[in-house]
Amino acid sequence: MSFQFDHRQLADEMEIYFLDEEIGAGLPIWLPNGVAIRDSLEAFTKKLEKKAGYHRVASPHLAKSSLYDRSGHLRAFEDNMYPPIKGDEESERYYLKPMNCPHHHKVFASSLRSYRQLPLRIAEYGQVYRFENSGSLKGLSRVRGLNQNDAHIYLDPKDSKQEILSVLELHEYCYRALGLKGYRYRLSKSDVMRPGDFDGPKELWNESEEILRQCLIEKGLDFFEAQGEAAFYGPKIDVQMKMNHGHEESIASIQVDFNSAEKFDLNYISNSGEPKRPWIIHRAPLGSHERFVSLLLEYYDGALPGWLCPVQLYILPVNEDHLSFAKEIAGQLSDKGIRVVVDHNLGSLSKRILFAHRLRPLFKMVLGKNEISSGDVSLQGREGVRIVSLQHVSDFVLKRIAIPE
Repeated sequence: MSFQFDHRQLADEMEIYFLDEEIGAGLPIWLPNGVAIRDSLEAFTKKLEKKAGYHRVASPHLAKSSLYDRSGHLRAFEDNMYPPIKGDEESERYYLKPMNCPHHHKVFASSLRSYRQLPLRIAEYGQVYRFENSGSLKGLSRVRGLNQNDAHIYLDPKDSKQEILSVLELHEYCYRALGLKGYRYRLSKSDVMRPGDFDGPKELWNESEEILRQCLIEKGLDFFEAQGEAAFYGPKIDVQMKMNHGHEESIASIQVDFNSAEKFDLNYISNSGEPKRPWIIHRAPLGSHERFVSLLLEYYDGALPGWLCPVQLYILPVNEDHLSFAKEIAGQLSDKGIRVVVDHNLGSLSKRILFAHRLRPLFKMVLGKNEISSGDVSLQGREGVRIVSLQHVSDFVLKRIAIPE
């Protein structure tokens, strides 16, 4: 599948985000229409995660260098991290977090854990920062500030296969609900020629890679294998999709981590009463808001599904005499959860209708003397025009913007 439009052009027309030199390269500012998409995606995944037994946390945007020394991120990612910030003490340094993982490990360590509490699923839409090379930055698809649909699952190693199968099903459900096709799975493994890049004993790498392989096979998912693409703490399954430029990007991942528990001295009390190290599954079905929104914009050429559409109804008063009535109707519809915009421009109605298309609204509604007197309006949607009574507009639209169950 190849996408026809670049998300940067679409986002500019649809007023999704902007970049500003004084704020910094790769640090997008989300506009109201972009936040509407983000909020809808977040509400969707939070509902799924709550049903699946995830517990939500919130962690700070930075931490001491010792945390990232311990996790291994300074060793593996320092070149892609923002420079350190001086702390209270002369030798103390803070870093903007490049990942949420170390913070979540601290959440696990904050209380004594029992095997009865596992799997423990900790989730967060966490803001992270990566100092990507300026030449690689591209709109929302490659940024320096990103918000991840992140979670970490702490479990007994013997339960890893069943949990990974459940996480794969969550991924598949999300993509079905979003109407996505054309992606494929990549089993990302270590590289025996670069042993220093991958922590932990080879036997655990072999075991965990085989678990991921068997999960993909059992779910009947098409996949390929890639040597050397694993994280430094364990192998992973990446969801790969071609973007506008024709190159594949990883839009999501499921990672097995058998190293971090040792690094952070994480234990739970097993059923024998002895402390035991958990394995950790890192997962992010929607990756980051930034890259996933860029993908959705390009995939749908801006005409997003109704529940994601930032403008669900665009009302065009024929002239100023009808503006106050349009605002009244908009207020009533907005109170019912519909995202409504009233056109305040003057001039040719036909030109204003064409101009409204740049926002890719789900429906456009012209409101003039005839519509107000008759009580019937025409809703121009992506599949044609429907005549609906004003009192039933909310019901008509709400049915088409419901978040998938």
